[in-house]
Amino acid sequence: MSELLEVRNLSVSFDTPAGEIQAVRDVSFTVKAGEVLAIVGETGCGKSVLCKSILRLLPDIARIKAGRILLNGTDITDYREHDMCGLRGRVFAMVFQNPMTVLNPSLSIGVQIAEAVKIHRPGMSRQAVEQRVLELLRMVKIDHPEERSRQYPGHLSGGMRQRCVLAIALAGEPALLFADEPTTALDVTIQAQILNLFREVQAKLHMASIFVTHDLSVAAMAADRVAVMYAGRIVEIGRVEEIFRDPRHPYTWGLMRALPILSGGGRRLYSIPGMPPTLINPPKGDAFACRNEYALDIDYEKQPPLFPVTDTHFAATWLLDERAKGLAVKAPDFGWREAGEMGTRPAAKPGSSLVKQTDQPAESDIILEVQHLTHRFPLSKKETLTAVDDVSFQICKGEILGLIGESGSGKSTVARCIMNVYRPAGGEILYQGIDVCDPKAFRTHKKMLQSSRQIIFQDADASLNPRKKICDIIVEPMKLHGVKPPRGTVRAEAAFWLQRVGMDAAYLDQYPGALSGGQRQRVAIARALSMEPAFLVADEPVASLDVSMQAQMVNLFKQLQEELGFSLLFIAHDLAMVRFLCDRVGVMHRGKLVEISPVEELFHHPKQPHTRRLVESIPVPKFDWIGQERRRDR
Repeated sequence: MSELLEVRNLSVSFDTPAGEIQAVRDVSFTVKAGEVLAIVGETGCGKSVLCKSILRLLPDIARIKAGRILLNGTDITDYREHDMCGLRGRVFAMVFQNPMTVLNPSLSIGVQIAEAVKIHRPGMSRQAVEQRVLELLRMVKIDHPEERSRQYPGHLSGGMRQRCVLAIALAGEPALLFADEPTTALDVTIQAQILNLFREVQAKLHMASIFVTHDLSVAAMAADRVAVMYAGRIVEIGRVEEIFRDPRHPYTWGLMRALPILSGGGRRLYSIPGMPPTLINPPKGDAFACRNEYALDIDYEKQPPLFPVTDTHFAATWLLDERAKGLAVKAPDFGWREAGEMGTRPAAKPGSSLVKQTDQPAESDIILEVQHLTHRFPLSKKETLTAVDDVSFQICKGEILGLIGESGSGKSTVARCIMNVYRPAGGEILYQGIDVCDPKAFRTHKKMLQSSRQIIFQDADASLNPRKKICDIIVEPMKLHGVKPPRGTVRAEAAFWLQRVGMDAAYLDQYPGALSGGQRQRVAIARALSMEPAFLVADEPVASLDVSMQAQMVNLFKQLQEELGFSLLFIAHDLAMVRFLCDRVGVMHRGKLVEISPVEELFHHPKQPHTRRLVESIPVPKFDWIGQERRRDR
């Protein structure tokens, strides 16, 4: 394989009023034709900036400070915008994380794909363009392409929209595809389909790919090689088997230890202590030193080079220096397991909800009871869509109930009905014996119902007021309900909860637009927890967070639930996280609750075919399969 892309000592900075942010620092790597390179790391480590630097899609405040970008041996670092336009689409293409920000909601899918086709193949007849659009839709495995091409983005599921974005990216038959977190917001079955689709398209077109993700299991399934980034630098790079079987950098160890499938039955997930450093003034020496339990004195003084482990595996840690060999520091035993053997949960404490579920709970133990819940959305004057169909379940005090299912199965609709965001078409929702669907009962107990129940919405961008500072957003529920801040002032209260979700108090005076997606989600979590609710609904609360921050948030949920005793309805598509956190799990499929049981029983002995399909779709590295399958592709 020849080297399609070579990046040499690339450094990218942002000039801001607060100072120079060194987002990418001295990064070097290569991508060969037909190869898939995964770039993994925490939020803010520079993954997306690195990709956008190569594509020259950075804002005006950004600049390439040093380094070279070579395409087939030609230096394109100083290419002007006109020259880059000739490369984008034809040589480079990108699939962004959120397809709804890429697709125009007012244009049909077919029109948007046709636009890309016309740009890259000028002079085609209208009929030829239409045939090419249908061909691209079939390539990305969209059923009924003629019908789908006439639909609008709002009519499609998240997985369908992501496939359409991929079809647009493939219109120019690029040599190198950048995929920025393409599976983050998708459920496990759709995620597995998208990963399979990427592999099939990449192999069919012999196209190279740079796959950006914070999910190491996804990286193991998608990539040939993996580059681990931290604080703007590549700290480890190698073949996928080398990185996952024999990782050498302590940061890579931390990312792997944070995966719930490697929890080993512990009561807490491992999370890397502290937070990544600010890149306005990067620390002297190794930027990971202050979070590294294996740090040496030299780590605080001098940045380590990339030491060779093998001819294809390199890691930037002083532990690989000749002088450190006597320390005998060994990588943790990760013990990768197959999907059906992901470890076990800790034994239940006497009296915990794990034990309660074997018997019928007493009425006084039930905090929420949903009886025959039904909800419909109007499609037209005569047609309706039944989103939730005759759903019934109970949640006990102090219990964590997980709700899983594919996109569009009705999970979020159930949550919004429970929280009175939607008015159900039928059924009852009893919270502490109060029928919250009864307007009179709701008005009578309004203050209690609104203060003791809180919800964390899936889309933090839409749930945070862009015109308010973070401090005001966090304490807004307290102000609305006239709650006196337990820590004296609203600012002290906001700072406390912001720090509880892993963010510095310096963010209090920032606006949501200045934060990353993961940081905005943390603010939404802090706002909900500030009321110390008795019942919390968390709708995909960790979907946009990196693996270490996911572990911190899940540990925080678990810790606060044990301390405060609140009940939690946890909606997620990460089944490994649900398995670690929840006491019971309910499975939604096409608006119905098709299965509900204690968590270990559901994962070991799923009764419904749909549940079995969900469990089998959990991404777990299978290195023998990866090596053989990818070699056959070539």
